Amino acid sequence: MALLRIVVAAIVSAAAVSGCTTIDLKSGFSDVSSNVQQRLGMPLFWNNGTDLDREAEDKLKAILGQKLTAEHAIQVALLNNRELQGVYADLGVAQADLVQAGLLKNPIFDAVVTFPVSGGRPDFELTAVMSFLDIFYLPLRKRVAAGRFEEAKTRVSGAVLDLAGKVRSAFFEHVASEQLLELHRSIVQALAASLDVTYRLHQAGNISDLDFARERVLLEGAKLRLRSAEVASRQSWERLNILMGLWGKETEWQAEARLAEIPQEDIQGNAFERAAIERSLDLAGQRQRIIAAGEQLGLSRATALIADLDGGVRGERREGPWAVGPVLQFPIPLFDQGQAHTGRAAAELNRAQQEYYALAVRVRATARAVADRLQGARDRALYYRDVVLPLQELVVNEAQLHYNAMQLGPIDLLRAREQQIEAATAYVEALRDYWMAYGDYQHLLSGRLPRSNGRGGPETTMQPATNGAGH
Repeated sequence: MALLRIVVAAIVSAAAVSGCTTIDLKSGFSDVSSNVQQRLGMPLFWNNGTDLDREAEDKLKAILGQKLTAEHAIQVALLNNRELQGVYADLGVAQADLVQAGLLKNPIFDAVVTFPVSGGRPDFELTAVMSFLDIFYLPLRKRVAAGRFEEAKTRVSGAVLDLAGKVRSAFFEHVASEQLLELHRSIVQALAASLDVTYRLHQAGNISDLDFARERVLLEGAKLRLRSAEVASRQSWERLNILMGLWGKETEWQAEARLAEIPQEDIQGNAFERAAIERSLDLAGQRQRIIAAGEQLGLSRATALIADLDGGVRGERREGPWAVGPVLQFPIPLFDQGQAHTGRAAAELNRAQQEYYALAVRVRATARAVADRLQGARDRALYYRDVVLPLQELVVNEAQLHYNAMQLGPIDLLRAREQQIEAATAYVEALRDYWMAYGDYQHLLSGRLPRSNGRGGPETTMQPATNGAGH
């Protein structure tokens, strides 16, 4: 009877402790917000139906009411992107798993009633058992879940930074598209004026049919490029709308009309590589996966031979008073001795370690590649600005002087101006390439590897925050 009282007391105590456990689905969000704010300098917001929602909505309207900068666009996305709001739910999932890992298994009640065929009183068997090994394995399970919870916080932080990187690059691309569109319009206007002069000269018999046809070909080709530029501008605008989560009248925002000039400071490749390694959130997440895999291996080894040990009480009555006694149930490890589970956990740990080293190599190589691309784009943009454009301006000025002196025809003057506009277009493209590379540079400094879309900018669609390696 003393054993029975001990068993009952243990069940009641476990039930009392488990019943007091609650789940905070926003647990960990403050850590994510703090981590992101240190890297981006911007606060996060989780839409959950409180007064803060109205505050965020007012802030969103205030930002959209002015001309957007790249930082404004990122802030709008952090406030309003619904995919990102959905990613935050991963924290609730990981928190629920952590709480589940700290709960004991429910006791099992078993009742059997048999009726004698010859008649008489029925026989009763009542059994109540619970897993007592859970009490010893509980700390191990909680450490595994805690490691995965930390990993989830790192993944969610990475998803936020990825969105910021996508918005930054998409913004630079859109502003460049708008600037290129303006230049293509200027080219079409210049070629149309040139064709008008050519037409009058052709009518007067001063130029051949071939020269007139060449002028028409140039204009029609410029019109096609203008149409492509219009489509590119609209497409980049819509990509930004998707990333910022805007629709309806909210899409009537306006952005800065020009890409910023190249800054004076240069990039130091070695220092950048070290900073990329030190600040890498990808490596931090991989370290958390190693920790979680190590804890899982410890749990697998501890539970290899005997994963369950159930103890409880059994009461039986057969045509007399009740008989009560203890019950002990556990599997006999004859066939499955936990080798497979332990081997799998060891393999997962080894994989996580190898992926960490491979990722470190990738971060270093990506940092060097981004620094090289940024420096190359910087040199090309500065060469256009400091050499090519001044030369084109000199050519136009000299052509104007020769035209005023009647030493040069109007077509030659218009052609010089067209070439000046084309050089300006090439400069804008070089400037765009620089700022796209700069976006990847900033993304690496924030702690994330850039995901290139072919021009150096991150992809538009968000990647899932969950790890795809099977951990």
